[in-house]
Amino acid sequence: MLTCLIKDTTGHDCPGCGTQRAFFKLIEGELLESFFLQPGLIPFIFLILFTPFHLKFMFKNGSKIILFLFIFSTSLTMINFAFKLITI
Repeated sequence: MLTCLIKDTTGHDCPGCGTQRAFFKLIEGELLESFFLQPGLIPFIFLILFTPFHLKFMFKNGSKIILFLFIFSTSLTMINFAFKLITI
């Protein structure tokens, strides 16, 4: 796995730390473990999968769904990051 440059430099986790491990846990089918490692990953994957379909078929509320998924995944990532800073 790739190492985090921010963690190597500062010794502290960045907001994206744990994403690789969470992705591999998701591929292995361990959904709950993936969520605990990086809660924003699953909505982000939905965002990445939904966006091309919206661009192709122009769903009525597609832009609102994309905006919601973006805000939701970013919020989960930042909450997870703040929780890591507080507990460590």
